[in-house]
Amino acid sequence: MRSIIGVLLLVALGGAAWARCDHPFYPVREGWVWTYRSSVDKNPYIIQTLEVKADSFIQRFTFTSFGFDSRWTCDARGLTQPEFAPSGQTGLQMKFKTRKATGVVLPQSLRVGSSWSYSYEASGEAQQGNLTIHMEQSVSTTSKVVGQESVSVPAGRFRALKVESTQTTRGTMTMGGRSSPLNLTVKSTSWYAPNVGLVKSQSEQVVIELVSLKR
Repeated sequence: MRSIIGVLLLVALGGAAWARCDHPFYPVREGWVWTYRSSVDKNPYIIQTLEVKADSFIQRFTFTSFGFDSRWTCDARGLTQPEFAPSGQTGLQMKFKTRKATGVVLPQSLRVGSSWSYSYEASGEAQQGNLTIHMEQSVSTTSKVVGQESVSVPAGRFRALKVESTQTTRGTMTMGGRSSPLNLTVKSTSWYAPNVGLVKSQSEQVVIELVSLKR
């Protein structure tokens, strides 16, 4: 009897863990795999959710030639990334340190009219092969849900919330002993479907679409 009660308790605790991090428009379910395609790369990439706990989870990004893990935290405010620097890279060397992060990437309450912000400061370097890039940057993003509409992607047709964002990057980039200022503002539009997550994102240069979701 005690062993049965113990098993039931573990199941209940596991359910509570993902439930706290789960989001109606950004599912946090261990083992789920999203496959996306980008307009700048003909090869698709995948995102997998791992190690879901009461207040955190891991996203594993796998591209054709490299991959990395990104740690998220979750609380009553919503979902956020406390550290810019990913870990567990393969094929790509990255050493970044986040000095400061504020706000949330996605608020827990998401509806038409919702607005929020997220910002961080980071420094470090990225290396692939013989190329090394040193960066100091401050990034701030403001977002707002501007409506709800149907969107078609390879994975199907979804009724999704439409989010408009503006990301501003300031800092310096040093490569080959030469430094260049970073002064970039990018406007983008993203669509989030309930119980699916991000189904499409587009800016002036890049379009990303959901190809499939394996639950």
